[in-house]
Amino acid sequence: MNQGRVIFWLILLLLVSADAWAQTPFTVRKGIIYKSERFMDLAIHTNGFFVGYNKGKIKTYYRTDYTHIDFGLLEHPREQKIHRSYQQSGGLFNSYTYGKQNSLWNLRAGRGMVRYFSEKARQKGVAVGMRLEGGLILGILKPYYLKVLKNEDGILSIEHIRYSESTRDAFLDPDQILGASPFSMGLSQIRVRPGGYFRLGITVDQGAFERVVRALNAGISVDVYPGAVPIMVSSRNPFLFPNFYVNLQFGSRNTTLKAEKRN
Repeated sequence: MNQGRVIFWLILLLLVSADAWAQTPFTVRKGIIYKSERFMDLAIHTNGFFVGYNKGKIKTYYRTDYTHIDFGLLEHPREQKIHRSYQQSGGLFNSYTYGKQNSLWNLRAGRGMVRYFSEKARQKGVAVGMRLEGGLILGILKPYYLKVLKNEDGILSIEHIRYSESTRDAFLDPDQILGASPFSMGLSQIRVRPGGYFRLGITVDQGAFERVVRALNAGISVDVYPGAVPIMVSSRNPFLFPNFYVNLQFGSRNTTLKAEKRN
């Protein structure tokens, strides 16, 4: 099953589930809710990861609005790690990604909303809801450097190179590549690429109406840029990056409480 078809069925499942939950009657009762919450994100997705921070305002028992910021790595769908052991002067060289010319790191900032459709029981159970989020991206393109073995007149040496027309042959020759260069290589040569993102997911909260935030989210996210992002040399570089994600959230809610009647 290709990625586009899987995304289509996941969206359909989320929408059908939301419609079913929305039709569930809510009971009317009095209770206490918190006014605000702050929590961290630890997330992995199909082509990378991110860590984030959120600050939310609890509107009602069933709705929370929040602002979001995260930073993480977004990889090309066709990236593949190559592992090669080569010993020179007593050291082993690390793995590398063949044909990669840039690493894409994303700084995202946006707003979101959580709508709960089931209420957690006081002593057991979980609260299930729908999460919608979107915002802007500042994409950071960092040149990807490789360690290559140079042979000049029988004299071997190690050189760090980035992709260019002059280094193309060595950059794409597996026999010359020893591994990836240190992460610090290329930090002074970064470029930025603006874009936008959207996330749609299901959230399962073990304490949706308690002081401690403990939630698990899963869904789809889409990062989009005005044009193709040059990550790989030989593969087609897209401008649209759909991903599945799983996100663990933890934090706390404001201790200021208020009484409210739920509808």
